[in-house]
Amino acid sequence: MCFTGQPGGCDYIWVYEARDHPGGSTDSLTSEELERQPLVQGQFVSPDDPIVSPLNLYWVRTVKFIIRVMWITNVVLFFILLLSDFVAIPGLNNRGRSFLEIDLVILSGLTNLLTYWCFTVPAYYERVLGYVTAGLLGVDFLVMFSVTYLRHQFGFIGNFLMLWTLATVLFNCYADYTVERAKVYQEIRYTGRPENRKTFFEAIVISFKFLIKLVLFVIIWNISLNLWLMAFDTHEKPPGKMVAVNNDQFKLHLSCYGDMTNGSQPIVLVEGGQTTSSEEFQEWIEELYDLNKLERYCFYDRPGYGFSDSAASPVSVSIIVDYLEEALKQSGVPGPFALVGFDVGGLYSRAFASKNPTITKSIMLVDSWHEDMLKLKPFPKKETYSFPELSLMTTGVGFKLWFQGIVSPLGVVTNLHWFTHPKKYSSKARIYGPDMVHQSQYIRARLQEQITASILSYNEVAGSHLQDIPLYVVSSDYMIKRSKNWGNWQRQLAKLSTDTEEWTVVEKTNHFMWESKSGKSALQEALLRMLGA
Repeated sequence: MCFTGQPGGCDYIWVYEARDHPGGSTDSLTSEELERQPLVQGQFVSPDDPIVSPLNLYWVRTVKFIIRVMWITNVVLFFILLLSDFVAIPGLNNRGRSFLEIDLVILSGLTNLLTYWCFTVPAYYERVLGYVTAGLLGVDFLVMFSVTYLRHQFGFIGNFLMLWTLATVLFNCYADYTVERAKVYQEIRYTGRPENRKTFFEAIVISFKFLIKLVLFVIIWNISLNLWLMAFDTHEKPPGKMVAVNNDQFKLHLSCYGDMTNGSQPIVLVEGGQTTSSEEFQEWIEELYDLNKLERYCFYDRPGYGFSDSAASPVSVSIIVDYLEEALKQSGVPGPFALVGFDVGGLYSRAFASKNPTITKSIMLVDSWHEDMLKLKPFPKKETYSFPELSLMTTGVGFKLWFQGIVSPLGVVTNLHWFTHPKKYSSKARIYGPDMVHQSQYIRARLQEQITASILSYNEVAGSHLQDIPLYVVSSDYMIKRSKNWGNWQRQLAKLSTDTEEWTVVEKTNHFMWESKSGKSALQEALLRMLGA
């Protein structure tokens, strides 16, 4: 049989022994059997000769080209998803938007890059690990698609990217297998036998590829555990209701207690802090309601916090207040309101009062932020400060949040907490408790706030006016003693209204003052005085 696959005509003669095959014919042989027939022509070349390379085969070059196209596609997807954190891009604003989507694109891109690098050196065990990884991703997709809540949260883009990552891993395994088969084919064709030896360079490449693939498998395993934990947490239903806002693009969690249409007291509207959800902060208010000292109150979760969905970028203090107003209106909560804002929530309460002065009867700022905290450099250089309770809006913190966000879908902390203390770190702890700060959706919301803090939010809050709305300010002596600036800011907050009723500095309490008996008592008494007034 004359082989004319190379330029120059008939270079090699394939001769088959007819006695090995009944009837003396090779017509019934499969292509695989033909490949494995011995070459008896004596003009063999060295296995290292360039002509032996599998890249000389058209279909192998086609597979390599497809890998390159997939890698470029992943790069484009990465930059589109990155841009969507700054501006709204239609189709990318799924309700549960977090860093998982961009992580899946990064993993897909790394898989393509690993295969493309030293493409002609196949690695069997790396391929086996790829099959296992693909199986894990397949389970993840089934969980994501079968659990109704997760399917709606991740939306089309989330489900598509999970499938895309699965297809990427499988195709890269196929590419590695194709190269291995082509390599054997070329070696038999030009050297007379398959080459079993590995050069030192090939051994290093195979080991490195397997090691990187093992790291990627561990990453995907952690992502899977976190996703399964999210599916488990769906049994925890939010109190109150989920209200669709912004043309039904996402839902805001709003929970109200008491008669919203009639009452002698205004409705207490609670705003949580930066690292403390409204669910946690409102516990001391809930106690007053249970003791029948408080008629009615509401609290809500800002987008990305607690039970609330993620919002499209950009967001700012004023934009989020607009979402809150829409949710209150749709839920039939007309007011009037007595606002209680803690930490950064004090800025949101001030913005709400400025926009709605006619239905705001009073406002209480609990160790609230000053608008200067939204600046990139809020503290003067000469002042040393250390506030583990606060996360500033500086550029360094912004980059830190982004890197935390990239790692967050792995759920390292939440998975570890659940394995070691499943009762202490329950679903509630992950949704709105102490582990909320490790959730990818929350970190993305924090990053969204960070991006617009010094650009939009600062001007919105600084331009707000409380006029003659009765104002109550409650501050922690611990925070004032830690920073001269914090004390000055609290004093300035007490002068925001022409009708400031009181400024109380609670002694021996930290920033989370309701956690101590004396601090909780001081807060409850101040709130009752505000409602009584």
